[in-house]
Amino acid sequence: MDDFWPPFAVIIRACDDTGRGVDLRVMRDEDIAQVAQVCAADIYGATIPEHAFPWLFDEKTNTPAAMAQHRWEHRAQLRADNWTLDFIARDVETQELVGVVDLSAENFAAAREVQTASWVLHRFQGQGYGTLIRQAVAEFSFSHLDAHSLRTCWIKTNRASARVSEKMGYRIYTEKKEEAAGPEKINRPVVSARLSAVDYHRPEGVQVDVTGVGEQLLHMLS
Repeated sequence: MDDFWPPFAVIIRACDDTGRGVDLRVMRDEDIAQVAQVCAADIYGATIPEHAFPWLFDEKTNTPAAMAQHRWEHRAQLRADNWTLDFIARDVETQELVGVVDLSAENFAAAREVQTASWVLHRFQGQGYGTLIRQAVAEFSFSHLDAHSLRTCWIKTNRASARVSEKMGYRIYTEKKEEAAGPEKINRPVVSARLSAVDYHRPEGVQVDVTGVGEQLLHMLS
């Protein structure tokens, strides 16, 4: 299938000097089936925070069928002026599901900006996996897609996302808008931040290897 769908050929491996590592690849159907089974407790543990993704508590959209359809739509509707690549992240050694990260862009050829959204399973949080996933995305976007910036956002009370973004070098550019969050879908302040390619410096001890980026993929995305 790599020959028919170039995104499937992309593999990103990020490792640190402790031996911890993640493999990222664009989701196949078997990955989608696994991710579609994830529930709120899998991501947040027993205590659900107020910044939790609201779609996790929507009985209509948070079903395996609806989640699979959502991922398939990204695949079917991919075009140069509006695309989303859904990556699954697995532990390098065990190949266990660690989390996901979605990369999206509009008019990428002109804007050269990629927006990211991600989550890490609760049992892998606080161990550096989230940072490695973000490092993998930065290397792929800046060095292989020639992006000029990465953009992300988080609910203001999400301290973990704020810490990882700060560590990466993201700069906050607005805190004005609000989005629904948590089981009650209450509007809460959102922080938006941007990381410029010129400001990004991969830390010593982090190794990122990217394979499978060919001319056909680059043509599809820009």
